[in-house]
Amino acid sequence: MADLFNIMKIHVGEDKLRARVLVNPGMPVRTSEDIEATARVYYLAPAIAQHACYGDAGEKFQDCMGDTELAHLLEHLTVEIMNQTGLAGDISFGRTRGVAEDPRLFDIELGCPDDALTIGALSSAAFMMQWAFVNPDAPAPDFEGTVAALTQLVSSLRGEGTPEGDETAAEEPAEDVAEDVAADEEVAEPLADEAEDAPHTEDIASGAVFGGAAAAHVE
Repeated sequence: MADLFNIMKIHVGEDKLRARVLVNPGMPVRTSEDIEATARVYYLAPAIAQHACYGDAGEKFQDCMGDTELAHLLEHLTVEIMNQTGLAGDISFGRTRGVAEDPRLFDIELGCPDDALTIGALSSAAFMMQWAFVNPDAPAPDFEGTVAALTQLVSSLRGEGTPEGDETAAEEPAEDVAEDVAADEEVAEPLADEAEDAPHTEDIASGAVFGGAAAAHVE
């Protein structure tokens, strides 16, 4: 089965991560080419619609989500996964820009408070989009379970335990920033009632489907 994305290279800086992502030949480049698959991504993580995204279409990602680059959707999904872990700090941000020499090649820049967190979120988001656009007949990925597993993985790498009696991975949603391909600056601030608490790994259903970095941390 063909892959939707090919992550060509990743560069981790002091506070940012840059990933060069290829949308593989034969796959749609824009969300408008497969609106049903785009809707599947939305239903996995509906809070992405409320990310601020100051492009030509409006001020929120929902205004352009129906006709934007798949790499841009990947960026927002990655930012939302990071946000839901509660480990990304007060601000999560991203920027997606096309590479001039190839209409299928994009550079995605993400805030990187922790390289394991950012890379894990990116790989998990790519897995979710692979399901939505390429393999929708398979069981849907478990978004909340993936967030919980990634949270536990990153916390363990940091030498931190899950606080006893803590029912959420994040008490308050972080501010999101997502930059459109055509925009210079975007500041995203999701609505408070859009963010969902990440469950503990012990609450994950036995039939849950995981992908990306989180998959390796679920027994």
